[in-house]
Amino acid sequence: MTDAQLLILLSTLSTGLILGAIFSLVAAGVTIVYGCVWLPNASNGQFFLLAALVAWTFTASLGWSSWLAAIAVIVLGIGLSYLLEWILIRRLYDTPNRNVAYFVVTLGMTQIMTGIFSMTYAKWSDQFSLPPVVDGISMLGPFPLSNNRLLVMVVSLLVLVALFALLRYHPYGRALRAVFQNREAAALRGVDVRSIYRLSFVLGSSIIFLGGILFALAYSFDLTVAWTMSITAFAIMIIGGPGSVIGALVVGMTFGFTQAIVSIFASPTAATFSYLGAMLVILLFRPSGLFKR
Repeated sequence: MTDAQLLILLSTLSTGLILGAIFSLVAAGVTIVYGCVWLPNASNGQFFLLAALVAWTFTASLGWSSWLAAIAVIVLGIGLSYLLEWILIRRLYDTPNRNVAYFVVTLGMTQIMTGIFSMTYAKWSDQFSLPPVVDGISMLGPFPLSNNRLLVMVVSLLVLVALFALLRYHPYGRALRAVFQNREAAALRGVDVRSIYRLSFVLGSSIIFLGGILFALAYSFDLTVAWTMSITAFAIMIIGGPGSVIGALVVGMTFGFTQAIVSIFASPTAATFSYLGAMLVILLFRPSGLFKR
């Protein structure tokens, strides 16, 4: 293998891993909320963008470091998630066909947040980026990889591992999986279903906020990333199977590598919708998803 071929291979692998890990994180957050609460959160892309923009505000306007801004955004995101659940989400728990009601409500939230971003951040800049947490590059053979992107990739993968451990071994994770599979049976076995709803919404939303911060650390972004990520996360959830975190991981990684490969060998524009074509093909054969629960 020549140096040029190795360079292309390593570039594809690194980009695919970074994008795939971030896609998987956000889709895992979306599928946890949907699988547990039956809440198809149409505003997940706006949550993703909100985290990135608030982190940018802390670094650009207040002079904070990126790591301090990231911690502050996560704390604020957890508080916002609890507040939304308390004010809005829990009021629809007993609504017939609440998934439809939730979708309409979150579509409204999407429009409100889009308008706010357009009236504020769109007037300040058309491109945003966070300063790196760590400087320098690491050489993988002939390929130079930014230490900051390497950190983003490692953190994303570690969070995914921690999420799987939580869902697999922690009592909350076992209760959440029980609610995934059968709400009535879980309630009969003593699971506080409403508490699991609340914790699942907060956990899923916090993961989406984290995905937004990690993306902003790895790449520059604009306001259109909200719609792109919203469609991507829903596509991953549908293909992987609603409620399946392992499906979110497998399909998220597939989407990440697909976008990386198409971006390198075709064009970045084609890469942004290439995996949606793959989604349509997969759904022709598995309309209920690859990992239906």
